[in-house]
Formats: sequence, structure tokens, C-alpha cells
Amino acid sequence: MGNNLVEIKNLKTYFYTEDGIVKAVDDVSFNIKKGEIIGVVGESGCGKSVTAMSIMRLVSSPPGKIVGGEIIFEDKKILELKDDEMRAIRGNDIAVIFQEPMTSLNPIFTIGYQIEEVILLHQKLNKIQAKEKAIEMLKLVGVPRAEEIVECYPHELSGGMRQRAMIAMAVSCNPKLLIADEPTTALDVTIQAQILDIMKDLKKKLNTSIMLITHDLGVIAEMAEYVVVMYAGKVIEEAPVIELFKNPMHPYTEGLMKSKPSLNEDVDRLYSIPGQVPNPINMPEECYFCARCSKTMDICRKQQPPIKEITPGHKVACFLYEEGK
Repeated sequence: MGNNLVEIKNLKTYFYTEDGIVKAVDDVSFNIKKGEIIGVVGESGCGKSVTAMSIMRLVSSPPGKIVGGEIIFEDKKILELKDDEMRAIRGNDIAVIFQEPMTSLNPIFTIGYQIEEVILLHQKLNKIQAKEKAIEMLKLVGVPRAEEIVECYPHELSGGMRQRAMIAMAVSCNPKLLIADEPTTALDVTIQAQILDIMKDLKKKLNTSIMLITHDLGVIAEMAEYVVVMYAGKVIEEAPVIELFKNPMHPYTEGLMKSKPSLNEDVDRLYSIPGQVPNPINMPEECYFCARCSKTMDICRKQQPPIKEITPGHKVACFLYEEGK
């Protein structure tokens, strides 16, 4: 494993529907290093969240099934663990912050009860100690009046406060990997900045690795050290964050970069990538981006490009570089 906390190798997660097979995650490989923030970026439906759910082994079956590949976490093969072994890891060593806290928190239990439940399950503490730890965690993520908030129900809190409570729950057992799935999408910009600061602070204090799933390139630029770009269930580019922003190689990544607003450019309309993500059912054997790409060649319509390292640490799946262009 070396410096890697998680190694994902050729992961395939498919959903079997009446209309056909949806290859939500199709042959995905990347590593997450210890103490690193890795950003996973791409349009909705590209497989980001399903990759995260596969790591946690939370893919609902049926219709979903992990049909191939390996997920290695600290020398443990996640896909081979028994259910009770996986439960010991889930919420303890690997934790998740979901996109919408209102649907992730149980409305009939207090915030304190829900955080304490996680602590009691994974740590050798009694109820009084668990409540103290829950208050401590809420204070850690910047919740004022934490002693009062533990007695509140989710509906009594604002969106930002609920998201803080979700983060407190996720980090209550000092996880080695924190998966943050669009953690700021439902929040306004000021609260979003505060939540991102909290996550950076937690990384420093606990040396937690963070897998940050988002479609917001501004968040990626601010938070991530390494970036994985996904499209239609595949990794199409990966590189250190500065390298990716300075030199995007895949036409899709170039399109994403062009579509973000800039204060320096005087434009009437934002650029948008033409076309749409292809229908994921029974995808053809071709580059999935070729119908939307201005640089398409004949070979793109015949087979899928393999991902290759073009410059040190910068990998891309595109025939433009195979042809030496």
C-alpha cells in the first residue's frame, strides 16, 4: 500500500434494469493517499456518488451490484469482508457526509442522540461520556451553544447547522477516510466557505484523508490536492490540482474549465459543453465523449481509449495523445 490509504482497482458497479444494464462505474481505478484531499469531479450521473457508495459497500442490491474489481483499504479487501467486519469499518474508519442533511438525519431523534449512537457503536464509552463527546464534536465543527443543540431535532436547525451536525457525526470516531458527497451544494456561499474551512481544519487536526465529490471547480481549486475527472462511469483524466488547472488535456476537462465564470473575461454567456451525457443503458464500444467532442477522430467511434500517463502524475484517456498529436 505504501503511502496509499485506499486503492481502487478496475472497479465495476452495474445496475440491472428492465431496459438494460447501466454501467454506473465502469473499470475505475485510482488511489487515495494518507492525509490527502482528493477531488472527484464531473457532471451529474458520471458515477461519482456510486464510486463512493461502492467504497462503503452501500450499493442497494437489487438492482445494483459490484461485479468486478478491488477496493483495498489499509490492506483489507473491502469487497471480501463479511457484513459485520464491514459494519465495524463503516462510520468508524470510513465516514460519509451526504449532500442533503435533512434526508440523512432521522427526524424523530435529537441531534445529540444520533451522534451519540455512532460513538456508542464504535467506541468504548458510556452514555454520559458519549454525550460529552457529541458536544465536543459539535464545538469542533463550529456549532455555537452546543450543549443546547444536542437536545434539538433536525427540523429545528438551519441547513448550515444540520450540515455541521452531519460533519460532527462523521468525524466523531476520527475516521481515516472522510467521503464528502457534494457537502455544500444545498448551502449558501458564506456557509459553504465555513464548511470547507471546517473540513480543511479537520484534515490538519486529525490527518484525515478526504474524498471530495463535487461538480464545483471552485471548490476543487480551493480544497483538493489531486483531482480525478469522471465521465459516464469512467475516469478520463487525473492529475495534481495545479497541473490539471494549468494544463487540462482531455477535451471534456477543457470544456469544464471553459464553463466556469471568470472575472477577467467580458462575456455575455458562459460556455457550455454541447450535447448531453449519453444514455447509460447498453453503451456502445466507443469513446463516450465522442458525440460531444470537437476533436473526434475515426478511432474514437470504434473503441474506448485506455487511460495512460502522458506526463509524470498526469493521466488521460484520449486518442489525441495516442496518435502523438
